[in-house]
Amino acid sequence: MNTRLLTRALSAILLTAALAFFFATPQRAVLPQQSGSKDDLTPTFWQRDPEADFEDEGRMHCAPTAVSDGLIYLTKVYGMKHLVPGTGHKDQISLIQQLAEEFGTDPSIGGTNPDKILTGLRSYIESKGYELNRLELKSWRGVSSANKQFKIGTKPDLAWIRSAVGSKDTVVIFNFGWYHETDDGYERKGGHWVNVVGASGNEFIVHNPILPPEKQSDKKSVELTALSEDFIVSKDSGEANMKGYYEGEGPGLPHGDTVTAILDAVIVFSIKKQ
Repeated sequence: MNTRLLTRALSAILLTAALAFFFATPQRAVLPQQSGSKDDLTPTFWQRDPEADFEDEGRMHCAPTAVSDGLIYLTKVYGMKHLVPGTGHKDQISLIQQLAEEFGTDPSIGGTNPDKILTGLRSYIESKGYELNRLELKSWRGVSSANKQFKIGTKPDLAWIRSAVGSKDTVVIFNFGWYHETDDGYERKGGHWVNVVGASGNEFIVHNPILPPEKQSDKKSVELTALSEDFIVSKDSGEANMKGYYEGEGPGLPHGDTVTAILDAVIVFSIKKQ
């Protein structure tokens, strides 16, 4: 066999081997990047979805659900194929379960506090091979020493919130505390997390996981109004006086008539694009 024929034969053998290896090796699909608004691309998952079968029927799963909505949004916009199990309904159930474990979501103690979300989010993002580009919290609630660098203030302010909501690569999560009036002022009894997908002045568009999907798509508006007078809170329920914080009202945040919803905490995060 002459040199030219030998070269051709070897090339054919190598090409055949390469093709065989390619088709025998599982290929990870690259997710296409999607265009659209945060509102359009953010899921409307119901935390009490019977198919999910979360502990206590998902009553306390608002935090992992709201964060999962944000992670799936980022996956759709930037094609972050390794960030979540997938973008389908069953994929999101799996994602919420993972986040609930990372966040230490516990129905017996009333859900998830901001400090545990910061810790769990950092752990989850790192485990998927990504890095946080931005992680910020404003809240009166305390955090552990490992998360102090991420707490940049106590009172959420509208300019900071609107800027974050308007950033394509940024996820914003609101936490409203439920405050009940007592003889000595107000007492915080539980709270709720929602995903924020739009802003216009003092009005914010949210996806509230306590509502079924069709209602989330219809009832989305929450208006924030600054507390201009003293709002005295009993010990361990909040700041002694929450004047200057924001009260939330609107169809996107249903609550009882005896409850005052105060914006206790805002978490903002983004992920470095690879």
